[in-house]
Amino acid sequence: MIRENVFTPFASWEKPLVSEVAEVINLLKNNGYDTKKLTLATGLKEKNICKWTAKYKKEPLEVSTIPYPCWCFISALVGRLNIATNGKVIEVEEIKQILHLFKPSAFGAQDTFICPTSSHFAKLINSGLFEEMTTESLSELYNWSSGYFNESLRLGKMPYLNWCLILMMFGINIQKMALKNLETDIVLEQSAYDAD
Repeated sequence: MIRENVFTPFASWEKPLVSEVAEVINLLKNNGYDTKKLTLATGLKEKNICKWTAKYKKEPLEVSTIPYPCWCFISALVGRLNIATNGKVIEVEEIKQILHLFKPSAFGAQDTFICPTSSHFAKLINSGLFEEMTTESLSELYNWSSGYFNESLRLGKMPYLNWCLILMMFGINIQKMALKNLETDIVLEQSAYDAD
């Protein structure tokens, strides 16, 4: 069972146990995404996935080393969207407004993803269109290094995971975007949580 307090904004986040991360990873595996397929679709490194779930059978109560953005990402892949914002999304009149700012290649699985350019990012982040879309607010929300984040925007080399977290803030379902071969949606059932 996964505790509810691991699905919260960063300020109140309690790191998941290795057994909780393993439960999420195993749910993905049970839906056709073994570690190799998950790595191809998401860009997560196999060694990191193994590290985050290390010894979960022998020491299930050990706290995982998974970073907050990675936990937000894999939580979204099993249906727990936008934990950093308590499930809230940025309201836009029509999602096409956002989609038209970028090329279609920005909206696929990691193995087909082509990172938007710095000029594309500038249309959305720090543009004034959405007050939540500043480097400072995004860095605080996801516990990113603002210097590294600014540099990735300037160079047009944002990591796929970070890009997915930003898109998710507009209600874009990254599960469908990253996990193209799913037959049905993956949903970590609410009844599976042990609310503290």
